[in-house]
Amino acid sequence: MPVNLLKLPCLIREMIVTELSDHQEVFLLSLCSRRTKFLVVKARIKLPNVSFQFQKCRGYNQLNIGFELHPTNHELGVYKKVWYPVTSVLHRETLELKEVFTVKLGNDYEADTKFVSWCEEDGKLLHRMECANEPMGIQKALQEYINSIFHYSGTNKLYLLMKCEENLPNISNVKDIEIEIPDEIIEPQFLTKILTTYPNHRSLVISKKNIVGELPRDSPFFQVQDISVHSHYGTDLFHNFNGRNMRCYSVVLPEQDIIQFIQKWISNEAYHNLETLSFFKERGIINAALVRQAIVFEEYNRHEPEKRPVRYDVVTPIMPMVRRYFLRNEEWFEVKRITDGKRAFVKFFHGLCHFFVHKDPLYASNDDDYVVIKDFGTFTSLR
Repeated sequence: MPVNLLKLPCLIREMIVTELSDHQEVFLLSLCSRRTKFLVVKARIKLPNVSFQFQKCRGYNQLNIGFELHPTNHELGVYKKVWYPVTSVLHRETLELKEVFTVKLGNDYEADTKFVSWCEEDGKLLHRMECANEPMGIQKALQEYINSIFHYSGTNKLYLLMKCEENLPNISNVKDIEIEIPDEIIEPQFLTKILTTYPNHRSLVISKKNIVGELPRDSPFFQVQDISVHSHYGTDLFHNFNGRNMRCYSVVLPEQDIIQFIQKWISNEAYHNLETLSFFKERGIINAALVRQAIVFEEYNRHEPEKRPVRYDVVTPIMPMVRRYFLRNEEWFEVKRITDGKRAFVKFFHGLCHFFVHKDPLYASNDDDYVVIKDFGTFTSLR
């Protein structure tokens, strides 16, 4: 027999709400009435982070809202990213009056909504809100509402899973952006539109090899602090990048460009903020001997290993794991910046190049956090 939650004693009501394991349930409960919203707010259930996914669903634009966790199996050394939904809104042009509810998202915004629920193959129950309200308005109201009931004030991550011909999602405080549009071409104008819409961006990940067109030198793309990209245009990326961390896949980069890059760093002519750079050539290997002929490297001295740090930990927003590299071996070479003596460690391996600028050891992660993954190095999940 159903029990009226609001007729239970106060402590029992709070305990029931606090014990809800699904954040979708918490969100839906908050929409039932002002009293249930008050219960949810008082329970102080918090989100560890907030992510948004913008995609097509049945021909309509849909915005999914949830959060991510990055569990790591320490026994097997397996890492994965898990998405936990909170709600989603499907933007329709019209709604059938049947089964339409008016929900209040905050004090000043109401939306006529149809709720649709279904069960996934794994037994998980999901829902979405279908709305005909103006998309920009309900997106803003929904973000503010979720921030309110879950006491969230952090930054947000945006996944763009579709190419937006019109407006991008109306989301504030977007720090991290990931673009994954398999069958669409990404032009420089679209990248500029994204980065100017979200001016507080910190990182950008483009997970498919579909950038076409020349990026102008003043493109905001080169000002992003942390970039991971699949692109043929390695030369432009190398010569114009002003950020801290970059990973490039499938690049076409002659050895002369690699030499020029290292020389500019040594002379302090460019790359003043650079911390880590890794790139993977689309085909062929790097002629390391040619690079070494043009630049004076300091090789590893096995009789004086203490001159080098034992390891280098790569910690960047573009990789949800920390990768550890051990430097005390002949595979790594060292260069020094002329102006301040800053050191960097370089490694060439087939079509791969790493360039890591030495950092304060205080920022190194604890040994106990690490997970050894066979044949791929040593990793940890960010906590």
